[in-house]
This record gives sequence, C-alpha cells and structure tokens, in this order.
Amino acid sequence: MDLNPKVYVISGIIVTVAAQIALKRAGGYDPFKIDWFVLILLSIFFYLVSFVSYYFALRSFDISTVQPIMMASIVTLIALYGFAVGESFNYFKAVGIIMAIVSVFLISKS
Repeated sequence: MDLNPKVYVISGIIVTVAAQIALKRAGGYDPFKIDWFVLILLSIFFYLVSFVSYYFALRSFDISTVQPIMMASIVTLIALYGFAVGESFNYFKAVGIIMAIVSVFLISKS
C-alpha cells in the first residue's frame, strides 16, 4: 500500500505537534507520577511516528522543500496552540505566523 507522499509530510507535522503538546502538558505534572509517565510515553511514541513519516517524506521530496515546510508548519501550529491555552501572544508572533504560512505556500509552489 503506497500512500501519497504528501500524507507523510502532513502526518509528520501533526504528530510532531502532538509530541510537543504532550511534552508541554507533562511539564504541568510532578515528574515520575503516572500522568507524567503517560504524557512522556505518548510524546516518545509521537516522535517515533514523526521520525518515520519524515523518513518517508524525504524519499519523495527534496530536503530543501520538506524541512522548511515541516518546521514552519510546526512552529505555526505550536504558536496557535499556545495562544489557545492562554500563553502570551503579540504582534511579533502574529507576523511570524503569517510569514510562516506564506513561506510554506511559496516553498510548496517551487
């Protein structure tokens, strides 16, 4: 079963964001408690899936295309998540998110 290579890029972005969010949430618990362990293990699992997705994405696309798209997308989603949970948000972050979205669009068209 061969998937569309774009699926690997998108899934890599999503699971990397999930791993980052799990790590952030783990920071709210006491280390080595059950909730902390669950979130750390989820994060490790998501990072493993992300690594595999990234590997398959690189088989089909240039690294100079995949890496910037994945990183800009991840930064944008993490910043939006931070905003959603009440972290500080200012014009610089808003401009950065807009620039990241524009860069993903431009890189994907090259």
